[in-house]
Amino acid sequence: MRKVAGLLGILALTFGALASFAATKKVYLKSTTHGTPVKGPIKMLGPDDHAFAAYKAQNHLTPALNNLIAKQQKGAQYHNCTGFLSIPCFNSWFVTGYRNSVYSYSMAGHSPKAGGTTGLPNEVIGLELQLIGPDGVTVIYDNNPNTPQDLGLSDVQLLTQGPLYDATTTYPGGGGLPADKGQFTDTTIRASFNGVKAANWHTPLNPPRFPSVSYVGLLFYNNGDWACFSGELPPCTSFQVVNINSINNIFLQVIGPGGENNPSTEIPIILTDYVTAFSGGGCCVLGFHSANPGNEGGNSVQVWTWTTFIPQSSFNPFAPFGYDTFVMSHEVSELYHDPFVQVTGTLVSPWIDGSASFGQINLETGDVIEAMADADSDWHVPLVTTGGAYTYHTQNEALLQWFTRNPQAPTTGPGTGVYSWPNTNTLNNGHPCTSQTFVYGEGPGGFVFDDGTANGQCH
Repeated sequence: MRKVAGLLGILALTFGALASFAATKKVYLKSTTHGTPVKGPIKMLGPDDHAFAAYKAQNHLTPALNNLIAKQQKGAQYHNCTGFLSIPCFNSWFVTGYRNSVYSYSMAGHSPKAGGTTGLPNEVIGLELQLIGPDGVTVIYDNNPNTPQDLGLSDVQLLTQGPLYDATTTYPGGGGLPADKGQFTDTTIRASFNGVKAANWHTPLNPPRFPSVSYVGLLFYNNGDWACFSGELPPCTSFQVVNINSINNIFLQVIGPGGENNPSTEIPIILTDYVTAFSGGGCCVLGFHSANPGNEGGNSVQVWTWTTFIPQSSFNPFAPFGYDTFVMSHEVSELYHDPFVQVTGTLVSPWIDGSASFGQINLETGDVIEAMADADSDWHVPLVTTGGAYTYHTQNEALLQWFTRNPQAPTTGPGTGVYSWPNTNTLNNGHPCTSQTFVYGEGPGGFVFDDGTANGQCH
């Protein structure tokens, strides 16, 4: 298995080096939304603030598709998905909470008990965004992830040579979780099934394919497709932000029948350079993952994700949040753990988002930690790229054990449960139960309970 993992890392380096030379023809796409210029400053809510809950993870499946997936989750634990066309996936369930409630879920890959390697087909799509000024002609900003940036490499090359594809990094483990070597997200999901998985169980991203054409999204200032964060006329003295509805419209054109027509068995990974998105009067969204009806129709489900890549040589208003693969590691981990973002079936016991300001009921592993201090959220991975040494940013992730509360962490003392990866210390400090309605969890995230009794016993 180590030989296979090493080969994947080598192939990723090779494909990454060739990525910027693969596409020659440019396909220009405009948003079909209609709007007017955005007036006035946009409120800084921080990256992925709770106000953007609707964009954190999106389910656009029909009720029938949601119910079909939920139906497949019933039965024995850790059984592979059947009955619909999508990426490889398996189903299971867990029991937790003082009411011993049953919560089911689907995850990417195949059964951890069966072992073996299940590679996930994917396409990395570097989407160039041209921001056109008030005259409707002049390109004020050309944000292109396919052109040289840090170390003379493009964002696409750096992504595909980074920890999401490179399998040579050993993550140290701790607190009872063993060290593990491999791709960032493969080791994360393996940690989620520690004690369950077969030793040779792996779910890597396959070496990516790339488009045969180069996609360029045209965003018009007069259409409200983009704006300057502080409200000034372009060129911006603050920084440029794009309308999330406009770029999402372009995303769907890229992966849909008129674009790449991605099969439902493949994960489209859309990468943009530098730009972040606003919704209404608030900023900023740096990425999301989504489940849509597949291009094949019928019972097909397309799972995909978008994130922006902020080169280390660029101004980053959220630093260190958002640099290079930080957001992509967040979104891909969530795609592995919660691929279908279900509104039926995968609804876990309510927990408080990492911003400590709103509740969620799904397996969004990155949201638990994203608002924590840099030392808790940011994990560095030093690698040698074809351009030289580069230290990547990734985000620590909550593990399945955090949602199942098994093992439960004692409120104080040694032996606390391990709920996070790669930093196994991020989520291991339990909150004490001190009131009738209380928070049980770690960091700024936690589970809210009310046992319905006057004395507020902890369960």
